[in-house]
Amino acid sequence: VHNGIALSHFFAGNYEQAAAAAEKAGPNYIPAVLTAALSLSLAGRTEESNKAMARLRELDPSVSTIKFVGLWPLRRPEDVVRFSEGLRKVGLSE
Repeated sequence: VHNGIALSHFFAGNYEQAAAAAEKAGPNYIPAVLTAALSLSLAGRTEESNKAMARLRELDPSVSTIKFVGLWPLRRPEDVVRFSEGLRKVGLSE
């Protein structure tokens, strides 16, 4: 539930709210940790985003963009752009 709320905020460009909602999903739910990392990065909170990415790598040392392809429906072009920008900013290439 919390990650769904986080994604709604993320795709609306409300990165602070997205990060807060993603963090409520817990520190072990990989999609929420990624949502938090992307949101924090796009909100300009680099240090916190880096911590979230470190946690993501603890949970899944082989983390890569390909693992997230198809995880969320990115139907609108602006969603693809926003998601891609977030991935780039946290160091995951497309």
